[in-house]
Amino acid sequence: MQLGLIGATGWLGTALGTRALQDGWPETKLTLLNRSAARSAYDHWPGVTWARDAAELCARSDVLVLSTRPEDFPQSGFVGAGKLVISFMTAWSLDRLAALCPGARIVRAMPNGAASEGRSFTPWVAGPGLSAEDAAVVRLLLSAMGEEAEVRTEAELDYLSALSGSGSAYPALMAQAMLNDALVHGLDEAVARQAVASVLAAGGALAGQADRVDAVLAAYESYRGVTAAGLQAAREAGLAAAITTALAAAEAKARQLTAQGLGG
Repeated sequence: MQLGLIGATGWLGTALGTRALQDGWPETKLTLLNRSAARSAYDHWPGVTWARDAAELCARSDVLVLSTRPEDFPQSGFVGAGKLVISFMTAWSLDRLAALCPGARIVRAMPNGAASEGRSFTPWVAGPGLSAEDAAVVRLLLSAMGEEAEVRTEAELDYLSALSGSGSAYPALMAQAMLNDALVHGLDEAVARQAVASVLAAGGALAGQADRVDAVLAAYESYRGVTAAGLQAAREAGLAAAITTALAAAEAKARQLTAQGLGG
């Protein structure tokens, strides 16, 4: 299949394009379109084709990946009718994309910030008519950025946009709070940053092992020591409720964007 990538030099477009090429996608079967960013990320693959516009890219491609800002889509000359269309955009629902691309097989996917390192978790949802062959292509492309999983509805995709789509945002928020607290306690900033980095590194060891979370917490609490006291205080202060509130707000925003067809 000929693959066309709109938004090829954005952060997600670059992640998918370069990692798919590294995994063996033939460079002669990849057509790229960018607006203004440098193309140097693709210097190792001189056989890729850079389209002059969306019309040329669509004419050359069987599979279209839309990795652009929702407010910048569709570009002049875009024709997705009858093709396999994979969208990374918020705001553009399956129904809205289907109306723009009659007869197309539509997939919406939400990679996260770890895509460029090949550690994304990318949920995706399919519209009507997706064949087994289409699904295999979707899985092949998305797995270039990490793990992928099909979900049943756009509502589930909206929720996962809030959860897994957040990437490192919530750990970064926790790290910021820890760093600020350490500085308030008078620690040297370099030491404080080292300490916080060690916490993040320890948390990263749980990546891919979500089934161990309960066991890890139980182990710390069984010692009835310093960390156990901190965990109990965090629970009593409403940490779980704060996370639930954050996810609910993010999910509501995702659903609003999908329903109203707005970018942002």
